[in-house]
This record gives sequence, C-alpha cells and structure tokens, in this order.
Amino acid sequence: MLFEIKTVVHQEDVISFTWNDVGGIYHVYKDEEHVYEGTVPEFSDGDIKHAKLFTYAIERVENGEVVDVIALQTSAFAEQKNKDNPLQSLVMTTIVAKTQIALSWEEMSEVEDYDVFRNDMYLTTVNNNCYVDRDISLDETYRYTIRSKRTLAQSEDRFNVSKSIFSTAFGLVNPASSKEKAAVEVFEMSKWIAKPRELLVPVQDRIRRPNVDRWQFRYTTFLADRWVTNPNVLAWNHYFKGDDRGFDVHGEGFRTRVHIELAYDQIGTPLTFTKAVGPTIAYNRLKQFREQATASHEGIVLKRLDHKQEESGFFITHAVGNPLTPAPKIDYEVQAVLRQDGTFDMTGYHDQAPHHEVYMIRGEGNEWLPIHQAESKGLAWMSPVIAWQYWRCSSFG
Repeated sequence: MLFEIKTVVHQEDVISFTWNDVGGIYHVYKDEEHVYEGTVPEFSDGDIKHAKLFTYAIERVENGEVVDVIALQTSAFAEQKNKDNPLQSLVMTTIVAKTQIALSWEEMSEVEDYDVFRNDMYLTTVNNNCYVDRDISLDETYRYTIRSKRTLAQSEDRFNVSKSIFSTAFGLVNPASSKEKAAVEVFEMSKWIAKPRELLVPVQDRIRRPNVDRWQFRYTTFLADRWVTNPNVLAWNHYFKGDDRGFDVHGEGFRTRVHIELAYDQIGTPLTFTKAVGPTIAYNRLKQFREQATASHEGIVLKRLDHKQEESGFFITHAVGNPLTPAPKIDYEVQAVLRQDGTFDMTGYHDQAPHHEVYMIRGEGNEWLPIHQAESKGLAWMSPVIAWQYWRCSSFG
C-alpha cells in the first residue's frame, strides 16, 4: 500500500483528510506548525480562514525517524462566492507524494469536461474534477493548467441569461464569429509546483529559504496584427495601426501596460505602480493616415491589498477606450497576493480582445515568468455582451 492521501473533504468551517494507513506514527503540520500526532490516519482542521491557502505536511515516523512525507495545499470554501470572477473563490487542492501529484478542484456548475496540461503540453481531458499524475520526477518543477468552458446561459450570474441572448445575436451578425463561441465563457486555472523532493523534506529538517523580497508584475494588452479593421464598416477610420507583434514581455507596441514593483526589504514595503497607454492611429480605406490620439489612463485604477506583515498584493480595474471612435473599452480586472515566502496567488478576467499577456519576476533576477497569455478573437469581442475569459494562477512551494 502506498503512503498517499485517500480523501480530502471540505465542509463549512472544516477541512478533513485521510491517508492510507501503512503503519507507524503520523505527524501533521499546518504551515509548519505541529497540529497532530497519533496512529489514526485522519485529521480535521476547524481553525481555518475562508478562501485562504493552507499547506499541510503529513509525516510517517518509524523508530523515531521520518520515513515518508506527503505535502498538501488547499483552502476552505469561501463564505461568499465572487460572481464577477468564479475562479477567485474556487477551491483547488494539490497533493504531492513520492508516487504522485494529484490535483482536484471544486466542481464548476454546468462544466462538462476539463482539459489538463502539464508544462503547456496537453495530457488528457477528464469529465470529473480531479487528475492524478504518476509519471513524475522528484527533481523537476511542474506547471499544471486546467481549462474548461461553459455557455453564458449556464452561468451562475443572474444577468447572463439575457446576456446570452445578446451574445447569440452578436454571433449571427458578426461574420468573423459564431453565436456559439460568442456565448462561451473560458476558464483557465494554473498551479506552479516546486520540485517534489523539496516539498517532501521533513519539517524539522527544512532549511528556511531566503525571503523573496522583490516582485515585479507586468500586464500588457496589444494588437498583434499590423493593420486592424474597424468593426464599424461605416466609419471614416477604416483601419487602425496594430502593434505588429506576438507575445513578448518587452514588446514595444501596446495598447495599455501596467507595471508594478513590490519591495519587502524597504521601509514600508513600497509598491510602485506605473501605467501607460499607446497611441491610437487611424487610416482611411486606402490606408492613408487620418488622425492620431492617446486615450486617458484614468480608467486604470490600483488598490493595494495588505493582508499581514509578509503578505501583500493589489487589485487592478482597467477600462480604457478608443479615443478616436465610439467603441467598447478594453476591460479587465486582476487581483494578486505576493508573499514574502515566494508563493503567489493571482486571479483575473478580461475581454476576449485584444491580446492579453501577464508576466512576473520573483526575486532579484531578470527572468520574466509568463503567467497568462490570451489571443484576441477580434475587436468586436470587446463588446459588453460577449462572454469573459477567466484565469487563476497560484504556486505551491
């Protein structure tokens, strides 16, 4: 019998889990605090805060020595769900053992199946809310991504029945789309997992890792094409200049860019916030220059979120329009927690146009990690009647 988790049960105000009874004495640590010792292979935790991530280590001891470890990360059910962003309060559980990495997530209403990716490579499609990977290396880091879809009519948002009707109509009149695609919400959940060997070190033997005192975050929206046709066929501004590039954290052309730096090692833990808007350039049907303007950045607003001494973050709302013609704004929201221990939790949603790209630097280096990238489906997809794309990315270890 393998030393693995058998069940994880979430109830109101309680997280409970059991594991295979392979013998010995068991110790359970919660965020490295010793909370259980005994021979019964189960533990219940009633000292929890809703929607907060907790990390548990289950150790098996024989003859006074730790012979095996399981690492588990999960959260309690949120008292109130965020209807604007269903993923923000969704419970996701990650289990790491010598023999497996297991993922489970709270079921989403009316979602039929989930596509599973590992390090951006497609693995499988499952029709339940869990996945177990036994083909793992203890010395490799992993990023698992779960992608799913559902129609607006099936959404929990009470406004989405009428919104679904308008999305269907949009699909009928927009030749570049379809009534089905326009009414489909897209969800993407990603979990970054450290090397299992590092997560499975006995708690008493762990060497405290250096704090991650510096964080950088960058969110950019851009138009990938060189020329972008105005969805309003009657407008004098028939074309707009695109940014003519692909995903690139250093890409020079952009519609909007937000850059944030967080410094735990400075007095007051300063958070620096800069925002920029690229120029909008319009052309006639012959691609001759007509006019140019730059939209205001007042629609980009940041609110700092401080949870405790070593846990800080931010909440951004973004609504920037086209300064040359009446058009829907580029809308998105993102909320992030960046902890001094090096873990993070980010969640957001946005229009399905233009291109959206999110990157992060963790620590003193200069290596930008891609957190979220979404391709545009066309400017018409910025319409408020179109379904959103939702994303969440967090780390374990």
